[in-house]
Amino acid sequence: MRITSISARAVDCGFNRQSLQTSRVASPMSRFARFAKERSSWMWPTKKVFVCVTGEDGNTGWGCTNGGEIVEMIVNEHLARLLHGEEIDDLAMLNDQMSASLLPCDRSGFAMMAVAGVDIALWDLSAKSSGQSLLEHLGGSDQNTLPVYMTTQRPETFNGGHWRGLKAAAPYGPESGQQGLDENIALMRRFAAAAGPDVPIMIDAFLSWDADYTLRFAEGVADLPLTWIEDPTPPQDLEALGKIRSEMDPSISLALGNFAFSHADCTDLLSSGLVDILQPDVAWAGGVSEALRILDLASGHDVPVILHNTCEQPWALALAAARQNDALVECVDRGEASPLYSLMGSRPDFIDGRVAVPCDPAGNRPPPHVSAAFEVAVNHIKEG
Repeated sequence: MRITSISARAVDCGFNRQSLQTSRVASPMSRFARFAKERSSWMWPTKKVFVCVTGEDGNTGWGCTNGGEIVEMIVNEHLARLLHGEEIDDLAMLNDQMSASLLPCDRSGFAMMAVAGVDIALWDLSAKSSGQSLLEHLGGSDQNTLPVYMTTQRPETFNGGHWRGLKAAAPYGPESGQQGLDENIALMRRFAAAAGPDVPIMIDAFLSWDADYTLRFAEGVADLPLTWIEDPTPPQDLEALGKIRSEMDPSISLALGNFAFSHADCTDLLSSGLVDILQPDVAWAGGVSEALRILDLASGHDVPVILHNTCEQPWALALAAARQNDALVECVDRGEASPLYSLMGSRPDFIDGRVAVPCDPAGNRPPPHVSAAFEVAVNHIKEG
C-alpha cells in the first residue's frame, strides 16, 4: 500500500503551562540568572506536533512528537515529499531514508523528532491497515499491565500506591551553592519519607549538574535508598560521567539517554560502559523503528531500558509490553488534569501502581480539535 499524503501541525497543548515548567526545576540554563527560575522562560518550541499519514486504502496513521513549528516545517517541507508514493511494507527502510536525508544537517534533536513523528504515524497506519493493534503488529504480549514509576513534585500524593518508584526533578544545580545542594538533599528526604521503606526514589538533574556536584549530592543522600541519578550532565560529557561512575557509590545507578536522539547517540553512550539504565524517548529518538534498534542494542550490552515518559505514548507502552521482559514504565504527574494525558487516546488508568497496555485496533486518536484542524487544512488544499 502506498502513502498518499503526509502532513504535520504544531498545536499548543499547554506544555509550557504545566507545573514542571513554571516552578523552579534545574536545567542547562540554570546558570544564567535570567532563566533559572522556571523552564518556561527558555524552553525550546513546546507546541506538540501531530503528524497524519494517509494510505491509499483510506486509513490514516497518527504520530505525535515535540519541537513545535521547527519540527512541523521539517515534516511538511522535507520528509513529506520524500515519502509520498512510497510503499509501507518496509518501515525500517523508510525510517533509514528519512534519517539519511537529514544527516547533512543533524542526526539528533529536532531532526529526529520529525523522523519520530512520521515513523510513529507510519506504524499506526500499517497496524490499522492490517486490522491489528500496534501491540499485535509488534508481535503481541502476554502482559496486560505494566508496573509504573511516577515522576512528580508531590510525592505525598502517591504514598501507598504500589508504585515501583517516585522520582523528583532537581530544583537546583551548582549555581545555587551549598544552600541549593542542601535543598536538593532535603527534597530527597521528603521523597523517601513519602515513598516508604519498600519504594525506590530517584532524581532527574536534567543535564544541569557537573561531576563534583553530583558526587557531593550522592554523599549527602548516602543514607537514603536512592536508586538512580538521571542525566546529571550532557550525554556528550563522557569525562564527567566517567568520573561520576568511578567515584560514586556503585549502588546508585546512572540513568542516561533522555537526550540520546538516535541509535547512533545510544551507541556512543553504551560503548562508553557508563550507562546503568538507558532511557530514550520514542517520540524524540526516531520513532518505533529506531526504538526497536535501540532495544536490541541495549540488550546486547545487557543494559535495561526504561522508555522515557511512557504513559503519554501508547506506542511506547506497546513497545515495552511486546519487546521487553519485566519492563518498567514512567508516568509524569501533571496534576489532576492536563491535556497532555490524552494526546493520542484516553488517559491511562492506574490500578495498584500498574497501567493497562493499549490493545485497541483503532490505534492512535488525536484530540477532536486536532483532527478537525487537519480536515480543514486538507479541504483547503483540495479546493485550492
